Amino acid sequence: MVSRMRPRREPGPAMLFAGDSGDLAAIRSRLADCAPDATGLVIIEVLNAMQIVPVDAPRGMGVHWVFRESRSGIAPRGSRLVAAVDAWLDEWMRPEGAVAVSIWLGARASEPVVDFAARLDRELAASR
Repeated sequence: MVSRMRPRREPGPAMLFAGDSGDLAAIRSRLADCAPDATGLVIIEVLNAMQIVPVDAPRGMGVHWVFRESRSGIAPRGSRLVAAVDAWLDEWMRPEGAVAVSIWLGARASEPVVDFAARLDRELAASR
C-alpha cells in the first residue's frame, strides 16, 4: 500500500510575544522577523474590543486579545496579560517534555508584569 499523506515536517520555532497596546509596533516588528514556519501565540492586553487592530502573524501563530474591562470593572493594567501568559506557559512550557519557547514580554510599565517577569526569570534560571 502506498501512502499519499504528506511527510510530517518538524515544527518551526515556538514563540510567545506578549504585551499591551503600547507594544504593538514592537510586536509587529518581531512578527515580521519571524520564520514563516514559526508557531506560537501573540497575547495583547487592551482595555476593550474597541482597541483591537489587525496584526499580521505567520500562519502557525495565533493572535489573542485580552480585555481589562469586564462587567465587574476594569482590571489593573497588566493583570489579565500576566494571567494569560501564565496559563499558556502552564500548557506549553512547564509540563514534562516541554518544548523550547522563545519569549518576548512587553508591558513593562505595569507592576504585575514586572513582578511576573522577575518570577519567570527565576523560574527559567532554576530549570537550567
